[in-house]
Amino acid sequence: MKMKFIKRIAVVLLASVVFLIGVSSCKKDEQVPVEKEEIRASLQFTELQGTKGAGHGDHFHGVTTAKEGAVTTVNFDASGNALTKGAINLDAELAYKVDLKVYDEKGIEIQDNFVKNQATAGEYKAFLIGDKLIANANTETNGGAIFQPRETDYADGTKVNGKYEMTGLKAFFTLGSENKGKTKKLIYSLRKIEPGVKATIERVDLLDQGYAGKFKGANVLELKFDIK
Repeated sequence: MKMKFIKRIAVVLLASVVFLIGVSSCKKDEQVPVEKEEIRASLQFTELQGTKGAGHGDHFHGVTTAKEGAVTTVNFDASGNALTKGAINLDAELAYKVDLKVYDEKGIEIQDNFVKNQATAGEYKAFLIGDKLIANANTETNGGAIFQPRETDYADGTKVNGKYEMTGLKAFFTLGSENKGKTKKLIYSLRKIEPGVKATIERVDLLDQGYAGKFKGANVLELKFDIK
């Protein structure tokens, strides 16, 4: 009788152990892995070596043939907030190539949709603004910021005809020595504008914080990041 009782206790204990192992296993299986934040856009800054002093007024000289150096990439979420922690560090006196990438829900690049042909690109213009950002065209030292669009072709292969047709998904940029030191909060904005407006936008306007009041339309993309 005593032996049967002991066997029963052993069976109950074994069943409890199996149950606990099963519960523990289920809990492990039910753990949801932390998902990486989805990248919906990026700005790539490619250093152009030997371009110190290449800025003149609202544009650059000699940057198209400059040797490329390090690439700094800033990724953004769907709200336009930078996923990169802290400010990016660029040489304020050098010029950089800027390339915008935009991604759909599947991670496919879609930035060419904004410049697929001349008619479509005519509705868009990119601006780069920052608090107290000094534009080079407004300086006497040639040490201010320049944002110069650099597209040469539309996505359909036809040629871009001059600075007024350029959009700014591709650009040249320098922060400028007068903007060195304190971290700058910048916003890259792609704005959909009304018909005929694009031809009235000058390069110096691309750095103007009041651009939205001057050029009617709505921003379709606002990418916020810090630079020093």
